[in-house]
Amino acid sequence: MRTNLKEKMKISLSLLAILGILFLAACGGSDDTADANNDKESSSGEEYELDFSHFFPPTHFMEEEVQQFAAELDDATDGRIQITSYPGASLAAPDEHFDAAATGSIDFGLSVHGYTPNQFPMTSVMELPFMSESSVEGSKTLWELYNEFEEFNDEYAGTVPLWLYTTDPAQLYTVDKPVKSIDDLKGMRIRSPSPETSEWLEALGATPVSMPMNENFEALERGVVDGTIAPWEAVKTWGLDEVIKYATVGNFYSTTMFVVMNEDVFNSFSPEDQETIQELTGDKMIEKTGEVFDQFGQEAIEQAKEKGVEIYELSDDELAEWSEYINPTIENWIDNVEEKGLPGQELYDRAVELTGK
Repeated sequence: MRTNLKEKMKISLSLLAILGILFLAACGGSDDTADANNDKESSSGEEYELDFSHFFPPTHFMEEEVQQFAAELDDATDGRIQITSYPGASLAAPDEHFDAAATGSIDFGLSVHGYTPNQFPMTSVMELPFMSESSVEGSKTLWELYNEFEEFNDEYAGTVPLWLYTTDPAQLYTVDKPVKSIDDLKGMRIRSPSPETSEWLEALGATPVSMPMNENFEALERGVVDGTIAPWEAVKTWGLDEVIKYATVGNFYSTTMFVVMNEDVFNSFSPEDQETIQELTGDKMIEKTGEVFDQFGQEAIEQAKEKGVEIYELSDDELAEWSEYINPTIENWIDNVEEKGLPGQELYDRAVELTGK
């Protein structure tokens, strides 16, 4: 009987030991699982307060677009990612926004590519003459080119492009006299937004004056320049119809713009947050921004007419004559880009294919 009792005690102790080991293992497993869950939660649950800088005035519709994007991101992340917009170039000058975003001085930057000449040789293909007839068309083409050609990556080093877009086509606006012929343009000082535009303005006999949009109104008002090249949208949103008296319509070119984010900040996000940002930007914002620019462009035409701006639309024959002076800019652009070791001809041909020109 004693032997049986001892054996029973051994069995009981063994069972207790096994149960103890299983209990400890379970407790340890629970801690590990909890730690893993906490790590996952912290990686996707971090809070951010970010700044978004651009040069448009607070009353411009692009400020509304920025605010809408910020609100959508706030909602999609349950308030974890907060964006404060700084319009009016309050954090960086118009020509400093890209570098500020690339170096981390700002988190998001929006500005014009042409304000930093030669920094975006590939992107500038959409600033060549007669490339598109609407903001939607030009914006979709630019974004498609960006996604097709890996050479674009070097232009945006240090940043993550969220969306790239073009304005509605630019026209020629003057103060003191109408421009209906090439001879009318000769000798006039015309504000230019990009090197490509400056080149063909000079070929037509004008004197180009490089200047950001936020200086345009005062320059026209004070007679620093005789006219400007700008999209119709700018006539309304920048109040140019208060100083110009004449418009010459030729759909000469489109201004290209960027919205970029600092790459390090983007990479600090969880994959889920990165995906959320890209879903809220990209194609969605390109379409939306293009539609708004085109809409304001049409409204600007009507507003200009109401204010007595005289509008002259160049005929096909007249545009053909102007093109003899303007088109060499395209060949020069291709040569310059090719000299940099970039596919200038291939890029231009693809852009023409996408726009159906």
